[in-house]
Amino acid sequence: MRQVRWGILGLATAAVAAAGGWSMWGATPEATPARAEAAEARPGSPADLTSEVRALRAELEALRRGHGHLLQRVESVGRPAPLPVPEEAAAPGTQAAAPTAQTLAAREVAREERRQELEAELQAAAHTEPRDREWAGQTETLVTRAFSGPDFAGSRLTRVDCRTRMCVLEVEHDAAEARAELLSSLMMVNGLQGQAVMRLADDGSRLASRIYLSRAGESLPMTLRP
Repeated sequence: MRQVRWGILGLATAAVAAAGGWSMWGATPEATPARAEAAEARPGSPADLTSEVRALRAELEALRRGHGHLLQRVESVGRPAPLPVPEEAAAPGTQAAAPTAQTLAAREVAREERRQELEAELQAAAHTEPRDREWAGQTETLVTRAFSGPDFAGSRLTRVDCRTRMCVLEVEHDAAEARAELLSSLMMVNGLQGQAVMRLADDGSRLASRIYLSRAGESLPMTLRP
């Protein structure tokens, strides 16, 4: 039906053009209304084709408006809805509150208490452990000779006492740098590859440290916690 109407539309356009030419060039003013009324009565006449063209144009305009409404509906349906913003994303960079001075002080007190517990365990072992004369004598000599070398410059061995599984060393330092390098230098000495921990023993007038050193292959006698 649409093909027929579009064919009629083409014929109607040609007919309207022809009719327009005829009214301009061949008709008199008095005869035009009568002929137009007569033409309206004849099917297929220019007037009838003009009405058909107007009807087709009105239908085409209605189709265009309907197409525009369909496009708007498709766009509204196809447009994704905005996603809800989670609370975490709504406030980027939000971090947990920093610990207060009171919390930091409490943590430091807990760490100091733990250090004192460990040292008490090590001291108890050093005072109660029997002495392995052979190993203890050899190890004390090894430690004394090591402190006379260049790797221990700035640190002086004031006491060494070895038992069966561990030794206790007391050392004085010329500067904090020498104390910072002490453990690494001690572990480089051949025959002293055990565990070692250092405890500050300053008395206000000198830099001093106490080192607990285990026998190679042995662990220091202290209770470890997670």
